[in-house]
Amino acid sequence: MLLYILLLSLSTTSINSLNILVYAPAFAASHSKFLGKLADTLTEKGHNVTYLMPVVDVEKRDECIGVKLTKDLIIVEAGAEMLAQKTSDTSSDEIMEVFWKAEMDSSNSRDMFKWFSSDMKIACKNFISRRDIFSQMKSRNFDLAILEPVSVCGLGFVKALGIEKIILASSCTFFDTVLPYIGEPLDFSYVPAGFSVTGDVMSISERYENWLVTKEINAAFEDMHDGEAEIYKEFLGENIPDWRDLLPTASIFFVNSNPFLDFPRPVLQKTIPIGGISVNMKWTTEHQISSGWEQILNKRTSNVLISFGSMVKSTHMPLKWRNGLLETIKSMSNVTFIWKYESENVSFADGINNLHFSKWVPQITLLSDPRLTAFVSHGGLGSTMELAYSGKPAVVIPVFADQIRNANMLARHKGAIYLHKNFMENIEIVRKAFEDVLFDQSYKKNALKLADILNNQPYSPKENVIKYTEFVGEHGPFPSMDPYGRQHNYFQKMFLDIYAIFALFCLTIIIFTLVVARIIYATIRNCFQSKLIKRN
Repeated sequence: MLLYILLLSLSTTSINSLNILVYAPAFAASHSKFLGKLADTLTEKGHNVTYLMPVVDVEKRDECIGVKLTKDLIIVEAGAEMLAQKTSDTSSDEIMEVFWKAEMDSSNSRDMFKWFSSDMKIACKNFISRRDIFSQMKSRNFDLAILEPVSVCGLGFVKALGIEKIILASSCTFFDTVLPYIGEPLDFSYVPAGFSVTGDVMSISERYENWLVTKEINAAFEDMHDGEAEIYKEFLGENIPDWRDLLPTASIFFVNSNPFLDFPRPVLQKTIPIGGISVNMKWTTEHQISSGWEQILNKRTSNVLISFGSMVKSTHMPLKWRNGLLETIKSMSNVTFIWKYESENVSFADGINNLHFSKWVPQITLLSDPRLTAFVSHGGLGSTMELAYSGKPAVVIPVFADQIRNANMLARHKGAIYLHKNFMENIEIVRKAFEDVLFDQSYKKNALKLADILNNQPYSPKENVIKYTEFVGEHGPFPSMDPYGRQHNYFQKMFLDIYAIFALFCLTIIIFTLVVARIIYATIRNCFQSKLIKRN
């Protein structure tokens, strides 16, 4: 009887398992880690997941293999054009170095994405032209596909495969470019856009900049998407719809956001928050830290981790800012600082005994360790989520892109301090920020409060991913969830047509009243004049 139940259970699992394609271009480790976590979560649940990884940045190929449990990994290597470009042009690390010094705003944001647009279109052409890959994927008979809308190349690809059940998954809180085409509103008066430099309380000039920087970045991405659409139409058929028409066909939109952490904003019913999907605090607390890190953490009562992520490296930090941090660290000899630094050439810090460099750090493990007192972060969304869930106070020093928004998002919970990167050379300002998060207990209290909320929220990101993916796989797609409002033009959305009719009506009444009044006045005046004439 027991054997029968077991066989029945296995057969049910087999019937319910889905064939899922996760399309994940390799251009940034944080994006790949997010999509890889989705793939592994579904693999762990028993689904058949294929992780398709076209290489965009050859230098980041290996670090962009975001899957661990998913074994069906298909890597589409970079083509000759991309390899030739990487040989002749500056490396991606050198491009990222520019962002240390750059201030992203509406005046330069469009130009700053040109290199990314070029790389994505070259990678798209290399991928889409591979008929062997297309045939291989076609034979898998996928039930659904998961893609990140930072690129639309995959949308055309899965449409050509005949996959109708689509889930979009954003490793950011959202992509501004996508929102107008899926019908989701973004109120620039109080919701910071993806690349906004302010919080939700804005002056009139900040509200204007919030809208303008989005307008400029959207123009850059729409140009890239138009180029990708031309490519997939050329190789897969002119009948493939435009990307603007493909985006709203997705049944679900996963966003790397959490309503208890993020700025409040209106969303569609099919926008599902899964912020924190890559954070597994339970796993972390069950695994012991290595003896080497034990020794470092036990040297002093206060410990600070410094990490600026993987895209923009600490080695490219301007010297005046690096020196400012070093002087601050040196002046706080009672605190141990652990700095994730991508080079072994650290002679510039000789003599600073309370500083430990490492090319790699077990970040989430250190954040969950009670001996780590605070975190100095660049504000990447992955690090932001890990920080928020860990309950550690922090100083966030954003470098570019959505990191500024993430810094403001954390700071509003009063467990972190947002420090502009230009202040790193000012030792007094940096030291005060460090001392505040280390010794002002209010920051620790607020950070722990936020972590308590996130770790005990009424749903888990992992459950959302599994349940909604399975629901789409079994019952999707859901064309009735496509809001008709996205068909409206600006005048209809803003009720300007109704206001115009109302204004015209009021104006007609006013004019009619004035005309009648004038006629009555003229009549009365004529009568009065006639009586005067008769009397005379």
